[in-house]
Amino acid sequence: MFGLAVCARADMAEQVRLDMFFSAGCTECDRVKREILPELEAQFEGFYDLVGHDLLRPESVPLLVAYQERCGNRDNGRVSIIVDHTVFLSGYDAIAAGLFDRVNAALVARQDPAWQVPRPPDLADGEADEVVRRTVDGLTFSVVALGGLLDGFNPCAVSTLIFFMSVLAVAKASRRTRLLVGVSFITASFFVYMGLGLGFLYVFRQAPNFATVKKVVEVVLGLCMIPLAVLSFRDALRFRKSQRPDDVTLQIPKTIKTRIHGFMNSRLGAGGPILGGLVTGAGVTVLESVCTGQSYVPVLMYMLKKEHADLCTWCLLVIYNLLFVLPLAAVFVCFHRGMQLTALIDWSKRNLVVVKILLGLFFSAMAVLLLLA
Repeated sequence: MFGLAVCARADMAEQVRLDMFFSAGCTECDRVKREILPELEAQFEGFYDLVGHDLLRPESVPLLVAYQERCGNRDNGRVSIIVDHTVFLSGYDAIAAGLFDRVNAALVARQDPAWQVPRPPDLADGEADEVVRRTVDGLTFSVVALGGLLDGFNPCAVSTLIFFMSVLAVAKASRRTRLLVGVSFITASFFVYMGLGLGFLYVFRQAPNFATVKKVVEVVLGLCMIPLAVLSFRDALRFRKSQRPDDVTLQIPKTIKTRIHGFMNSRLGAGGPILGGLVTGAGVTVLESVCTGQSYVPVLMYMLKKEHADLCTWCLLVIYNLLFVLPLAAVFVCFHRGMQLTALIDWSKRNLVVVKILLGLFFSAMAVLLLLA
């Protein structure tokens, strides 16, 4: 954290207002703090008011978006400083090159009798969406989208989905009850998986020596992707020959699978269809993350590696998790409209080889992106 201080007010009409947006563990943010802020204080002590905005705090994100819209900034640097609510300096280079001159110009402008106190921007609905569309680069979006979709088709998730449908079928509940349970289950899966991702990013960013730890974990995780890719390709070959699920190595461990089945059977009908679906979806999502995390964690680390602004990170996580629950939602709709469980099982077997090959390619790509990109 930066611990930015507010300087004592100078004997003048108004100090120059500086708003600094940063994230914990951001290398450029640390560099600005270490190299530029001490010089700023040495030259202009008492003549400026520096306010820090930690982008891990949700209230900071809309304000940053509003400044981007007001100033017409499209750079989305990892650290930004806004001078007097009007001049947007994005990234270390821009701050180093222009901050002192801008502060000096703002002080000179205050000598003009017609000078007026700058006002912060008004936060308007819809601005955030427009900025996000311009900030997420194509490669990151592709990695996140593909990762979320493959995670949803992961045999770990599919096997849980099949058992979930079988429990609903055995329960012989009304269509309305099944619909409420299914929607609640899917909703809980989305928000819990989203929460796991946000929790991972938040805890990881609070780690001491974040930059060093991040680099070490990137290398370790990138190396782990190699055997996962090999095992995925091997699973595809073995299952193609035998058609036996037991020949698949990368799947939910039997002990976890047993706990998931027991949790579904005991919780699904408890407290009514909505509460039962929510509790079951939340518990099952946490348990199956032992397996589905194979795709989720490397995507999260890649997002940390790219050091996107936190607004982008939030939106990328939403995209990932929407695509993660998309197969679950699609299959549930088909089941609700009359699809038989045998058809679902046959479909999963027919496509397992393709999914495993795609997962192998995905793990291979993640190894390259984490180790070399």
